Amino acid sequence: MKSAIHLFSMITFLFLFSCDKTNLDSEKAQDQLELDKMLQKITELANSVECNNSNDWNFIALGEKACGGPKGYIAFSKTVIKDGFEDLVKEYNEADIAFNKKYKLISDCMLLLPPSMVSCKDGKAELIYKY
Repeated sequence: MKSAIHLFSMITFLFLFSCDKTNLDSEKAQDQLELDKMLQKITELANSVECNNSNDWNFIALGEKACGGPKGYIAFSKTVIKDGFEDLVKEYNEADIAFNKKYKLISDCMLLLPPSMVSCKDGKAELIYKY
């Protein structure tokens, strides 16, 4: 009888634990989907302007590594500032930080240096790195 109770307790524990993990995985996937949607909106806005003069462009840090520092950079036309581009990036970066903390993510701690400039090539903005 004692072993049956022990077995039942163990099965119940495993069932509850697996449900929590399933719920957490589902929640994490949903949160990741929201981050992906935000990133897609940012990318679409950044790419909505043809790059003809690199002086009309700038770049901004995008995303946040769990260890700190940006995941990358994105070029944007100074004309999209009025469309709230920088606010969208700030919101995305804050959501990325919260995601990293919520799911206790880890990352490399390599410092990603910013680009030196933006260049225009075939109507597209390119980040130039010179070190």
